[in-house]
Amino acid sequence: MNPRRTRSDDVLFLSAIMAILLGVALLLYTTQVLAGASSFWPILVMAAGGIFLYLAFVRLASFSFLFAGVLFVLEGAYILVSILSGWMIAKAWPLGMAIAGLAWFVSGLMSKRRFKASITVPSVSFVFLGLVFSAFAFGWVQGGFLGFIAVWWPSLLIVGGILLFVTYGLSRHARSLSARSRRKSGRSPGS
Repeated sequence: MNPRRTRSDDVLFLSAIMAILLGVALLLYTTQVLAGASSFWPILVMAAGGIFLYLAFVRLASFSFLFAGVLFVLEGAYILVSILSGWMIAKAWPLGMAIAGLAWFVSGLMSKRRFKASITVPSVSFVFLGLVFSAFAFGWVQGGFLGFIAVWWPSLLIVGGILLFVTYGLSRHARSLSARSRRKSGRSPGS
């Protein structure tokens, strides 16, 4: 199929979806059919994520499209839950950071089909930091943040070392599986 024609079809398809979703959202707002319909704006963020996922899966686009799709869907759902449950985003932002790390991890695993240190370590770090900051934002930890960091900062080195060991082990395991499958198929490592 002609790549230019495929790109044109994608633009038409995505434009149609966006026009319909935006029209429905604006119609619900202007007709005031649903009281408080403006609270559901994160559904548009999730729809944008769906478009990126479409491009990632159907058109086999890059890792960036997959990450953007997973991120928009998860963050849109998080913002929607925050609005409906009455959380202040200014207070609950660390959970958004943890969700971004989770989106990076999931999209990296889906795209690369294995654990890579360049994806696993930063994504798990974002999840960990988001959860630590959430503990303070929601008042689960007594005392101040600086006092906590002054005492517990060495634990970051321990967690980082553990993550590196896990990544190292998974990487070695993946290489040994790959070497085993090459031996079974009779191929040499250089072919």
